[in-house]
Amino acid sequence: MNNDKNIKKSIASANINFLIGSGVSMPFFKTLTDIEKKLSKAEELENTDEEIKIKKEYFDKSISNNRELLERSQECQDVLSQYKEFYKTINALILQRESSLLSKQVNIFTTNVDIFSEIALEETGVEFNDGFHGRFNSKYSVGNFKKSYYKTSLHYENTSEIPVFNIIKLHGSVSWCAEDKNIELDKDLKLVSEIEKSLDDKFKENYDKLMIVNPSKKKFEATVLNETHYDLLRIYNNELEKENSILFVMGFSFADEHIRELTLRVANTNPTSIVYIFVHDNNSEIYKKLKDEAKNNNIYLLAEKKYDFKEINNFFSEQLNKENQKSQDNTKINQQEDDE
Repeated sequence: MNNDKNIKKSIASANINFLIGSGVSMPFFKTLTDIEKKLSKAEELENTDEEIKIKKEYFDKSISNNRELLERSQECQDVLSQYKEFYKTINALILQRESSLLSKQVNIFTTNVDIFSEIALEETGVEFNDGFHGRFNSKYSVGNFKKSYYKTSLHYENTSEIPVFNIIKLHGSVSWCAEDKNIELDKDLKLVSEIEKSLDDKFKENYDKLMIVNPSKKKFEATVLNETHYDLLRIYNNELEKENSILFVMGFSFADEHIRELTLRVANTNPTSIVYIFVHDNNSEIYKKLKDEAKNNNIYLLAEKKYDFKEINNFFSEQLNKENQKSQDNTKINQQEDDE
């Protein structure tokens, strides 16, 4: 298979999805390593002291720094710039789609609970949908996704669909908070600040208010988050089940068994779907096993390089440059035909 040729064709004509994991937000946020195993064991043994200790470690590694990100600190700028570059490039690729029948929506599925995507999209001015509706009292609902956006020109009133990124956070977010039976937007991360100030006897109580899926077998504390999580997984399944769907996997290890099995099942039941995995570690046994178990041979490992976020951006920039060159060549041909 000519990967490069097929990827270029897929971007131009497929339903595009991304699955983004914690590797993309490194090094500003640390990866989980064996935290899930340790936390699951502590919960199983009902060892509250050990559970609190591990949750504090997770909070320090993957949550508290979101306040620095909210303030656009210098430490987050390198990773934030990569996020911004990524969304600008994909936005440009979607704009160049030739068919007006193809939706210009891009689904960003992520297990990251950080707010890198929201800040990057807001700063680049690209349209995005994070599931919230309402300006002064924003409430979250999965029904808010899959909305198309159109722009009308000022002079000729030509209407065209513009790209929109659906930010679908499978494990919740540090910017979500529970209010009655609703999820509301905590845009100032007040709860994160409150947890940072918590005394030892208050830490667990405040931490458990976070609307995130914990890295453990016992994943949920809140019913509303439980329901939302499975609703979002259904969206993930349904989008991949669509004809000619493509999924790019970035910085995701597939350590989450539920998402791994769901991805493999869809790849096996939908022969028109394609999964491309940007491999950071060429020796990853999980990736190789996934590829080998794909009955339709539609899971591909992109392993020519060590794919960190910068290399992934270079990859998509190359695709954009090829499209720009193709457009320029077509313009020249049309001009020559007109001259003749």
